[in-house]
Amino acid sequence: MTSDPYLPSVGTDTFDADHLELHLDVRLAANRVSGTAVWHGRLLKDTSRLEFDLHRLSVSQVRVEIDGDQVSRARATAPRRTPHRVLVELGEVHPAGAQVRVALHYAGTPKPRRSPWGTIGWEELTDGVLVAGQPHGASTWFPCVESPRVRTTAEITLTCDAGYLPVANGVGRQVSQTGSRVTWSWHLDRPVPAYLLTAQIGRYRIVDLPGQGSGPPIMLAVTPEHQQRALTALGSQHRMMELFERHYGPYPFEKYTAVVAAEPLEIPLECAALSLFGTNHLDESWESERLIAHEMSHQWFGNAVTLGVWSDLWLHEGFACFSEWLWSESSGGPSLTQCARMAWDGLAEKDEDIVLTAPGAADMFDDRVYKRGALTLVALRELLGTDVFARVLRTWIENNRFGTVDSAMFRAHVQSWAPAAGVSVAAVDRLLTDWTEREELPAFPG
Repeated sequence: MTSDPYLPSVGTDTFDADHLELHLDVRLAANRVSGTAVWHGRLLKDTSRLEFDLHRLSVSQVRVEIDGDQVSRARATAPRRTPHRVLVELGEVHPAGAQVRVALHYAGTPKPRRSPWGTIGWEELTDGVLVAGQPHGASTWFPCVESPRVRTTAEITLTCDAGYLPVANGVGRQVSQTGSRVTWSWHLDRPVPAYLLTAQIGRYRIVDLPGQGSGPPIMLAVTPEHQQRALTALGSQHRMMELFERHYGPYPFEKYTAVVAAEPLEIPLECAALSLFGTNHLDESWESERLIAHEMSHQWFGNAVTLGVWSDLWLHEGFACFSEWLWSESSGGPSLTQCARMAWDGLAEKDEDIVLTAPGAADMFDDRVYKRGALTLVALRELLGTDVFARVLRTWIENNRFGTVDSAMFRAHVQSWAPAAGVSVAAVDRLLTDWTEREELPAFPG
């Protein structure tokens, strides 16, 4: 299993997957799925078994090939002592480095996982389905390795009831329609962790967002009754995209899709190459607008550059919160400094008992992680100057594109830019230590 203390019962240290072929059939009325997940990868160490995460679904058949040869004695078992898992026994030990192809045929009634952060994963809507995968919800709809360190490209083929449109990651096309069943295929050629793979199913139509800018195509997946509101509320996304490309570099995927579920949602959510919103996020308020910017920015911070352990979540959420403030300033709202001051004032009124790089599993999604992470970036911007700081962010993405990062790597990256800013490495270290490794709230930067 993974060594991540925040999610100790998921992942594996025996198998590194790099490509997924997923064929899924969804019966919406019964909330029933059946499918085949074909994983390609390699063994990380000598082993006689493979482990996958799978929640409340059952594997009926498994086929394994190692270095091109079929493993005749392969069988799948569901261990009693480790729920949410499926073990694939290989019959004998195979060596580290061996290339593996494993096909798992599975079925069942998917349910979300309960967690300290709410329900995670596959969730029925009034008329459709959403998948909220972060941090370990992928296993609620297909067998996978629930570790952010394991990055994979994907081919997702999904069949559901005619009249519904499945939206998954990357570039999609309709394959066929036979009677009351329709099949779509989605291709994602950028490697991402399993939690960023998704399937959103509703009575959607795909429409282009007007006002195409210089960036990638931006699409909306929305039901006809909410289409006009969505076009208005999400109309600033081209300008958001241009802003973030200017600060962070090229958009990491081929296109971007905003999915609007046909009902209110507690929170929006980012997945690889798309984000999910509820009808309540179409109210044109600043609260909704900042969330629209927040989720888009995760395509860089979280999706293209991803943490290796969940204690480093500030590397996603702090940067996305900072992006909200950039958008506020760019769009004529409060300046970045004003946004930072309001956040600092709010933190000063709260308990100072969280360390940014080790908030604890229960508090990793605490708003203080988001705000303090963003303030850390504001403090660095003040220390390094705006020009050098901008290069720090762009090269952070460029150097680690579709890779795994941690707080120590970010520290080293900022240190490498200290001479260009005319400041000492020691000054960078003091700042990052004060903001990310201590509970006490430092003075407002500036």
